[in-house]
Amino acid sequence: MKLKNISKIILTTSIVSIMSSCDMTELDINRDLNRPSVAAVKLLLPTAESAAVNAITSLSENSLGFAGLLSSADNYDLNNQSYNGTWNGFYRDLNNVEAIINASANSPHYLGIAQTLKALAMGNFVDMFGDAPYSEAWKGNAETAIITPKFDKDSEIYEDLIKLCDQAVTNLSKTSPVSVATEGGDFLYKGSIAKWIKLAKTVKIKLLLTSRKGRATGNADLKAALAAGGYISDPADDFIYRFSTASAPEGRHPWFRSAYLADNGFSYPSHQLMSEMIFNKDPRLDFYFYRQTDKILDPSNPTDRGTIPYGGSYLVLKPAFWEKWNQVFGKPTKADSSYVAGFFGRDRGDNTGVPQDGALRTAPGAYPAGGLYGGRSVAAKALTGGRGSGNGMWPLLTSNNIKFYQIESILDGGGDGNARAIFESAIREHIKRVVDLGLSVDAANAKAPATADIDAYVNSQLALFDAAPSNNAKLNVVMKQMWFCSWGQGIEIWNALRRTGFPSTVNNPIIKPARQFALRLPYPSQEGSLNSNASSKLTEVIFDRDPVFWDKVKLKWEF
Repeated sequence: MKLKNISKIILTTSIVSIMSSCDMTELDINRDLNRPSVAAVKLLLPTAESAAVNAITSLSENSLGFAGLLSSADNYDLNNQSYNGTWNGFYRDLNNVEAIINASANSPHYLGIAQTLKALAMGNFVDMFGDAPYSEAWKGNAETAIITPKFDKDSEIYEDLIKLCDQAVTNLSKTSPVSVATEGGDFLYKGSIAKWIKLAKTVKIKLLLTSRKGRATGNADLKAALAAGGYISDPADDFIYRFSTASAPEGRHPWFRSAYLADNGFSYPSHQLMSEMIFNKDPRLDFYFYRQTDKILDPSNPTDRGTIPYGGSYLVLKPAFWEKWNQVFGKPTKADSSYVAGFFGRDRGDNTGVPQDGALRTAPGAYPAGGLYGGRSVAAKALTGGRGSGNGMWPLLTSNNIKFYQIESILDGGGDGNARAIFESAIREHIKRVVDLGLSVDAANAKAPATADIDAYVNSQLALFDAAPSNNAKLNVVMKQMWFCSWGQGIEIWNALRRTGFPSTVNNPIIKPARQFALRLPYPSQEGSLNSNASSKLTEVIFDRDPVFWDKVKLKWEF
């Protein structure tokens, strides 16, 4: 999902500002479009930041589907037509970031910001596709134009991105003649160079963590980077994108726009995710999901029967669900059944078609979409537009992510630290982030969970950690908690599954998928048509057979 309107508005404003501030007889200063004037850099920054957010979140829903949290692309029926838009959008979006890099030789802070954005966005892109144009990319308007860029090896791109993070820190640490804070344009960190330095160091750690099994010194380099410190360790420094309530121009969260502006068109949440959160008494449940209905569909009614989820997976009519309910909560009541009817999703891999169930389907709630609180105290009601605010957020790279990186390094990479203590901190921090956003965006309805309930949940997770007999088993527990934390941040858990094979407790698809687990994305056909260097990638690289360089697990379904 793109922030198209934001980008267009900022870009239009930038162009008007540039034209109105220049002597029209001196336009030769910008003859090389790859090297805009230094004065234009501050005007490019908002579009560059917006573009980077687009690039980082472009696979949000599909990656959640790959990981079993959402029904989007969860049957893995992918082909060379599936990601033309993702590929083209990335290279288009990163043009503005590259333009700042080319124009910022005398503005080290702008240069460092752009290098950081490029390292994060390009790293995510390599995680998705593997080999890609990099060293020759974004040179279509150069003096010596390159319109068919070569594909660099994924491992080599990663090495350069790791160095780019170090360069970013160096540039951000310099004294700059141009103040980002004074010039304006930085809507992500408001010109705080200290926060950008922390982000650059955090991006490096993310790259080292992701690639640790694909680099000879991977674990050692990760351990050293964590020991060096200076990364994001406090939520106040989190790299997030916060949406607004504006409808003209559109500034609300993409999930909100999909679910709340008309008949709910958002994808189906996973039955496993919702039911496990119910039985775990997860304090985030009421903030993740909004229930639209309390009606129980009748299998003997032809209309209802065509709407009921496939294969006996309809939670409110599933005997195994109620057996578990009885164990956890006691004998169910009619009110319990009405409540559970609102958790209307799908089992993983259910590709049986989409009936007219928009008014029944569970919608994204207050977190991260900026929608409505869905606690039991709130009566279920279909979304027909005009409700909710939409000022949610994208968690892009946060202190919570870093904590999970630290735990993985300790349990599986020889890192230092108390994994159990960090695990507890990670859970509590994420619950607070979710609750704080929910209380903010739906103040009229949202209720903070009781401290005792949060403590009970955290202690239950720590008990699972303590009972795990090995570091591998403990990592499986940690990655399952990361799975619950990944609602709204799919790339992290998709990477974790490919990197570690955990969590191993995500259900297999209910129907045998068309293809195996997605180890990467298939290369797009349009690139093959336009770039002769891409032809072999389309024919020789198979997305469910050939992993990216750091994936040594090669996860597969067993049927």
